[in-house]
Amino acid sequence: MRSHAVILALSLCGVVVGPAMGQVGEPTGFTITVTHGATVVANRAVTIGPGGDIEDTKVNDGDPEGFTQIGALGPGGSSPIIMKVVTGDDPMFRLLHIFIDTPVSLLNINVAGPFSLFSPANSAPIQVAITNATFSGTTSVTPLLVGNNTFYTAFMRDQLGRFYELPQANAFNSHGGGIYDIQVPGAKFLDGSPIPYAFASVPGPAGAWAWGMIPNPGPGTTIHDGTNGGQPSAGAGYVFELGLGVALTGVPEPATLTMLLGGLMLVLRRRR
Repeated sequence: MRSHAVILALSLCGVVVGPAMGQVGEPTGFTITVTHGATVVANRAVTIGPGGDIEDTKVNDGDPEGFTQIGALGPGGSSPIIMKVVTGDDPMFRLLHIFIDTPVSLLNINVAGPFSLFSPANSAPIQVAITNATFSGTTSVTPLLVGNNTFYTAFMRDQLGRFYELPQANAFNSHGGGIYDIQVPGAKFLDGSPIPYAFASVPGPAGAWAWGMIPNPGPGTTIHDGTNGGQPSAGAGYVFELGLGVALTGVPEPATLTMLLGGLMLVLRRRR
């Protein structure tokens, strides 16, 4: 299976420096709801951080990132749906990545299970909504996407972990990242057309946003196998993983803001 670290690193490309804003702290929790048409695929409130449902949100720190179960598929809910959360720092933003997988078991999360995350027979669009998202050291959060073709926002992988060539996704190696370029960039979610792809956000003390109108690959959507595109998917439209990214800006806690203002006044004095 592909490394989330590379996906995370690439998704930082194209983040433009805007007005100076307080960076959002580490996430402490949120509620995730995944829907496919009228079907609720998964819904759960999770806590993040030490002692939480997901404790490890970092890649390349010597151990695998954490995960938690958010739903189940199949008879009697025998097949788990899990979620990983990965965060990264940028000078102006908190980068947040969510990976939703359907592994064979909680003990073997890197092998696809018997059931697709989304039914290939259902052509209805997909939405992933985040509500009640809270972050340390931040009183107000604004979720956003960067409207260019290098802020990688969404991708799906088939039963063998190969990237789907989703509608309007970047072409293979379009930005020199190899197979990892095959992702839907922020520009496609922000092009003013609600179909396909739409993004909505609600700034506030508890952040809320949704990636919406994501097309279900279905049997006819091809994959890139690392050498050639236009290949049939393993599982005829089976989705093993949905990956999503977002950037967040925020306002520091009052005490932190006071410290920043004090530092700013000191700098201004020195310049006189």
